[in-house]
Amino acid sequence: MPKLRRSDITVTDEAVVRRATKAAALGNAMEWYDFGIYSCLASTIGKVFFPSGSDTAQLISSFATFSVAFLVRPLGAMVFGPFGDKIGRRSILAITVIMMAVGTFAIGLIPSHARPC
Repeated sequence: MPKLRRSDITVTDEAVVRRATKAAALGNAMEWYDFGIYSCLASTIGKVFFPSGSDTAQLISSFATFSVAFLVRPLGAMVFGPFGDKIGRRSILAITVIMMAVGTFAIGLIPSHARPC
């Protein structure tokens, strides 16, 4: 492995790094807020959408649905990571935050198990 030279090191503007860190923190906070709300409402979601089982089965079904989000995250990284490199991370961050908000809103529009479609 060759030794690093001074020309191999890139110094980034500190203000740009601070701004990027704030943007990433905002996106991360919104994502975990979304997960937190879902997990706090898991019992209610289980009763509304999975009423046929016991309380335990309802909660497990609700958390199984919740776990899909964690399983899909690497796929999202594989899709949106290259797009972030091509069109800019700011645009991709905005798109993913909007997609999370739309998904959360759509969950609120889903009819319950008791209500026919």
